[in-house]
Amino acid sequence: MLKTSNILFLSDNEERTDEESTVASLKSSYDTKLRRVVNYLPLFFLLCFSGNPIISSMGYSKMLLVLYSFAFIVYVFSFVNFEYIKLKINQISPVIVFIVLLVIYQHFLLGKVSYPGVIVLVLKIFLGLFTFIFYQAKRLSFVKTFIKIMAFLAIISLPFFILNQFIQIGIQLDNIFLKSLILYTSYPAETFSESLLVRNPGMFWEPGAFAGYLILALLFVILENRSFTIGNYKKEVFSILLGLITSQSTTGYFLLGILILLFIWNRYSWGKIIIVPITLLLVYWGYNNIAFMGNKVENQFSNAMAMGESDVSNTRFGALNMDLMYIKSQPLTGNGLDISTRYRFHPWVKEDIGHGNGMSNFAAIWGIPFFLYFLYCVYRFSYYCSQKKSIAFVFLLTIVLVLQGEQFLNYPMFLSFFSLPVFYRQFSESRKGYLLKEDVKTDLNINL
Repeated sequence: MLKTSNILFLSDNEERTDEESTVASLKSSYDTKLRRVVNYLPLFFLLCFSGNPIISSMGYSKMLLVLYSFAFIVYVFSFVNFEYIKLKINQISPVIVFIVLLVIYQHFLLGKVSYPGVIVLVLKIFLGLFTFIFYQAKRLSFVKTFIKIMAFLAIISLPFFILNQFIQIGIQLDNIFLKSLILYTSYPAETFSESLLVRNPGMFWEPGAFAGYLILALLFVILENRSFTIGNYKKEVFSILLGLITSQSTTGYFLLGILILLFIWNRYSWGKIIIVPITLLLVYWGYNNIAFMGNKVENQFSNAMAMGESDVSNTRFGALNMDLMYIKSQPLTGNGLDISTRYRFHPWVKEDIGHGNGMSNFAAIWGIPFFLYFLYCVYRFSYYCSQKKSIAFVFLLTIVLVLQGEQFLNYPMFLSFFSLPVFYRQFSESRKGYLLKEDVKTDLNINL
C-alpha cells in the first residue's frame, strides 16, 4: 500500500512538473515573441516620423519629435557603453561640421537663417544615428528589420486599400483631404483623376512616398544578398510587390521595371534572349497606355517647359525647373530653410508648396556640395554592404531617381544615410571598444 501511494505521489509530482514545464515553455515563447516585436519598434517609429502624417505632419509633430528623440536617446544611453556612442558621434561629425559651416555662410550671405529648422534637421540625423546604435547593440540587422517592417506595412495596407475604394474613414488630419487609420492614410476617391482606383499610400502621406520606401526595401534585399536575387526574402518581396502595384506610382513602376530587368539579366542566362525583350515591350506598352505613366510624365514635362521665371510649380519637373534658378544663385551654400530666403525670387510664397522634387529642393536649400556628400554616403553604405561596385552604383542611381518624386530628405529615414556608412564599414567593429555596458563588466571580471 505504501509503495502504491508513493507511486501515485511520484506520478502527481511528475504531472505537476510537466505542467510547470509547459507553462514555463509557453511563457518563454511569449517573452521571445514580445521581445521580437519590441525590437521592431524603434525602426517603426523612425518610419512614422518619416512621413506618417498623423505623426509627422500635424501641429504637434515637432514637439512629438523632440520628446520622442530625447526619451529614446536617454534609453539608448542607459544600456550602451558611452565610449561606443562617443565613437559613433565622432564618426558622423563631418556632417554636423558641414551643416554648421553652411548655416554660418547662409547667415552672412542671405541675412536670415531658420535656426529651429536647422536644429530639427540635426535632431532627425541623430535620431537615425541612435536607432542604428540600438540595433547594433542588440546585434540585430537594421537592413533586415527594415525589409520585414515594409513587408508588414504593405500587407496590412491591402484591406484598408480595398475599403478605401468605397469609403474614406479615419482620424481627420490637418490636411483636410486626408484621414488616418494610423497604419493607413485614407484618401477621398476624387483625388486621383488619372487612376482607375484610389491609390495605396500605406501609412505615408502619399502613394509615391509609400512606393519610395518599398523600392528602398527591395534595394535592401539586393544588399543583403549581395546580388540581384530574392534569396530568402520571397514572402517579403511578394508583399512589397503587392504594395508597389497598388500604389500606382509612376516612379515606383518605372524603378520596379528596372529592378526586374536586372534580376532577370543576372539570374537567367536565357532571360537576356527571351524575357528581357518581352519586358521591354511591356514597359513600352505600359508607358503609352497607363494614364499615370506616359501621359502624366509628358504633361508634367511640357508644363514645366512652358514655365516663366515667376511661375511656381510643385510637380517633379516644374519644381526642378523652378529650383534651378535658386541653385544657380547659391550653388555652394544653398538658400536656407527660411521661406523668405528659400523662395526669395517668389516672395508671394509664404508656406510650403508641397515640393515635388526632393533632389532639387535639397540642393536648393543646402547647396550642391552637401547633396553630393549625401550621395557619397549612400554609395559608401551600399558598397560596404554589398562589397560590389556594380550594386553600389545601381543603389545610388535608384536613390537619385527615387528623390525625383518626393521630399524624402525632409525625413529621418533618408537623412540617416549620413550616418549609415559608419555602421557598415568593413572591420569597423573590430577595433577596441564595447557596445554594451555589460560587455565592459564581463571583460573586467575576466581580467580580474
